[in-house]
Amino acid sequence: MIKFQRIVIGVIVLAAFLPAQKKSHWTLEAFLGSAKSVATPLSIHQYGEERIQLIARYNTRPFVGSPYYAYRISKWSQNRAWEFELVHHKLYLSNPPDEVQQFNVSHGYNLITVNRAWLRRGFILRVGTGIVVTHPETTVRGKKLPWKEGFDGFYISGITFQVAAGKKFTIWGRLFGVLEAKLTASYAVIPIQDGNAYVPNAAVHGLFGLGFEL
Repeated sequence: MIKFQRIVIGVIVLAAFLPAQKKSHWTLEAFLGSAKSVATPLSIHQYGEERIQLIARYNTRPFVGSPYYAYRISKWSQNRAWEFELVHHKLYLSNPPDEVQQFNVSHGYNLITVNRAWLRRGFILRVGTGIVVTHPETTVRGKKLPWKEGFDGFYISGITFQVAAGKKFTIWGRLFGVLEAKLTASYAVIPIQDGNAYVPNAAVHGLFGLGFEL
């Protein structure tokens, strides 16, 4: 992941020296940011045990461990675009019951969406839908979900929807900055040791980043 981030930064710097494109073009953006999750129901099912249910509150901890980030690639034609986006959202359960020693989805409650975007009165508006890909770290009733390296630790877990509004401003040549706010609503089923957890999430996100026109 660090290598990919260095490549993105290098291409952005190179793009600053190239002339700006017009009309139909591609853009690539990279973001940092954070999110505030609202309280949502959490249901944990472990085989042979009583169901655990609570109204879950989550922290994001955007710069702890694997950071909060997002990447997006867009194909613009005039004032409209189709987009592919990844938001590396994070969940740390802040009010675990006694039976739950750890409940984090912090190596990613990843939101992967296809978006439709429009430029309106200087703002970029977008809606998108897609899938949730998770990397959970959980211990329930002393049973820890084994850590898996690489792609084996990720699970296609559910669906997600987003709406967003952003402001783009030119920095130099093709290089631009972006400020964005988004709302996401998601539903995921993640594995725990000897069971599953049902983890809906709704969150407000604030992002800032750099992008360039290809």
